[in-house]
Amino acid sequence: MFDPLKSLVPGRQVLSRTLITINLALFSYILIDFLLYHTDYPVKERPSLLVAYSSPSVNPSLGSRQTTDRINENSECLHRDAYYEIEENHGENPWNQMKWMGEPARCKVKGHLIEKLDDINNFRRGFSLRFVDGVEDRTHVLPWLLASKESFHQRKRRVYLDFGANRFSTSVGWFLRMYPCDFTEVHAFEINSKLLKKPEKGFPEKENWADATANSTRVKRMPGVPQWMLDRITTYNKYVSDADNEGNQAINITRFMKEDLKLSAQDFVLVKMDIEGSEWPILNNWMDDPEMPHIIDELFVEIHYSHPSMTAYNWDAFKPKSRDEAKRLLADLRWKGFYAHFWP
Repeated sequence: MFDPLKSLVPGRQVLSRTLITINLALFSYILIDFLLYHTDYPVKERPSLLVAYSSPSVNPSLGSRQTTDRINENSECLHRDAYYEIEENHGENPWNQMKWMGEPARCKVKGHLIEKLDDINNFRRGFSLRFVDGVEDRTHVLPWLLASKESFHQRKRRVYLDFGANRFSTSVGWFLRMYPCDFTEVHAFEINSKLLKKPEKGFPEKENWADATANSTRVKRMPGVPQWMLDRITTYNKYVSDADNEGNQAINITRFMKEDLKLSAQDFVLVKMDIEGSEWPILNNWMDDPEMPHIIDELFVEIHYSHPSMTAYNWDAFKPKSRDEAKRLLADLRWKGFYAHFWP
């Protein structure tokens, strides 16, 4: 077979091979750039194409999505301490008292802005600054919901897990009403069966439509949860734990998510956790599990700690955990790739 390179003089053979190598390298770079940033290729799978080209200083225990985010960010976000932001008084700063919404954090998570960890206000900015009377106000988190920044409707499974649901209206009802995603499954855990009760009957949407009125209202009364949504909700009267214990009605929640629900990085998964101190071992285990930042897209967690400003709410029971440790835990979750918020 005729080889055009053999017909060249030696010097030109070297030049030709060099040009071919350069062209192949340029083509590979263009192909990778196109797949990563100019197609609808799933975000969760993109970074695996890029790992070989990432900086060796990037922590290999991070989720691959977070690795890609850091490549595109400033260098300080390559370091763990950048996620633990020290409160500074900048004088004329609108976030001292004027703004109800929180300040953007220095480092993005999953490629998106997220709120700064507001520990000085006990992560309850609205209540602490007296914008609202309820200590469990969630207004400050609304601008940072991940599904308002990225669409997940193409995911076949869109799963909402509520650990420590309390009453139906406490958080399940809030997420169904306020979170901008249509959940295909809801799994709600509450050990007290007298607290968590689904409505016995779905809200009659069809009958609630009203004729046009001069004041722009379209319904007869405030809507509730329709039957088709109630059918997607499963409740569990069990303790959420890091180990199975039938005698104590405790369930290993990580095993449940992976083995029973078979959740994966291809699903959209939102977790809300309020389990009265049991979150500490679970979250620390999740940070050591490289699969969990890929499985969980967004995490809302109330981390319990002891601090004089929380004495009125009986949080002294959570000693020796401190507010500073709670902030560090949240910062480390973000550092490990969890899009994590403090749940009030």
